[in-house]
Amino acid sequence: MRLGDWDLSTVNGGRFRLDGGVMFGVVPRTVWEKAVRPDERNRIPVANHCVLARNRDHCVLIDTGFGDKHDQLDRNFYDMQPGSPLIASLASLGVTAQEIDVVLFSHLHFDHVSGAVRRGVDGELTLTFPNARHVVGRCEWEEATSGAPELETAYPSCDIEALRQADCLSLVDDDEEIVPGLRVRVTGGHTRGHLAVILESGGETALYPCDVCPSTLHLRRMWHLAYDVYPLETRRQKPRLLGEAADGGWWVLWNHDPQVAVSRIERHPKREFVVADPRPAL
Repeated sequence: MRLGDWDLSTVNGGRFRLDGGVMFGVVPRTVWEKAVRPDERNRIPVANHCVLARNRDHCVLIDTGFGDKHDQLDRNFYDMQPGSPLIASLASLGVTAQEIDVVLFSHLHFDHVSGAVRRGVDGELTLTFPNARHVVGRCEWEEATSGAPELETAYPSCDIEALRQADCLSLVDDDEEIVPGLRVRVTGGHTRGHLAVILESGGETALYPCDVCPSTLHLRRMWHLAYDVYPLETRRQKPRLLGEAADGGWWVLWNHDPQVAVSRIERHPKREFVVADPRPAL
């Protein structure tokens, strides 16, 4: 997909399944199952659409999927796609790990950060993208490294520690430009430091809202993840962000939607927002 000078591509960070109650929070199963059918374990399919953004000067990867380090127990629990889907997907686009010069994390949960760190044959952890500047929101990094017991299971410690030890980390604040034409906005909600990403070029704009609005099924204010640490903030920030996208005619890049990778959205008098021009891939 062309967005001015940007060439945007969908990168598969690894498909998996997640409990429907987790995916839709306070929304009752009798309501959400009309939109998506769960399996016998109450799980629904979840995509992991990372985004590759390339122009003449930069090769940026937004989020890195869940990687290939998980044990069989986790793989079975989440029904994780086998192998190394992130690397395979990049290879299908003719891109090597060495070519990525910026890795940008929306936040540091396992399905967004674990693909950034691989385990070598010697068992040592190494960066998947050795030449990249790894960009994290300052507030998100503070949360992930705080040692707070209530956040212990939220952030994968081995990946966080590998990033801490590597000389590659760049911490950013709200509305900061990462490279020309790509900036971040702190949304909070899902995590205290969760970032949305905005790409601009040639008079066009694309929004990657990530987990503050993970799919086209989450357009309504009250439909959000049970994992959200600050759900009231999600309910405040999501409609503001989506309203900008709808009013500005922006493209929206969906991270976890198994059917739609990109679309536009429009305001709706009863349903808040609806999808327009959905596409399965960038």
